Amino acid sequence: MDIAAGPYQEGDAARFTGRVWLGPGLPATGGTGMTVVHFSAGARTHWHAHPGGQLLYGVSGRGRVRSRGGPGHTLTPGDIVHIPPGEWHYHGGGPDSPMAHVSVNIGGPPEWGDPVTDQEYGEGF
Repeated sequence: MDIAAGPYQEGDAARFTGRVWLGPGLPATGGTGMTVVHFSAGARTHWHAHPGGQLLYGVSGRGRVRSRGGPGHTLTPGDIVHIPPGEWHYHGGGPDSPMAHVSVNIGGPPEWGDPVTDQEYGEGF
């Protein structure tokens, strides 16, 4: 599948490090939305927090999810990860593997923070 040729939009540098593609998503009432996100190897979100929390469902590849100060979790197909409301975290592709996940954002748009440094990306795994 050629992601760049499909309905996906490339992620912007204000929210992502590396090459990331976002599906058109599904907005829902009450501030909940769903998006399919494809990360290239090593690509990741910046630190961010969701007012109502977030659910991630691994679709393909091997990715990383980590909350600030916590241990990392390797996200593989079929995994479901819950990030509690207001918890600062990041997620993205593994160092040697792209990753795709379904992201369910609850309670409205996230608050975005600083990029995840290479040192932070390597911690906890």
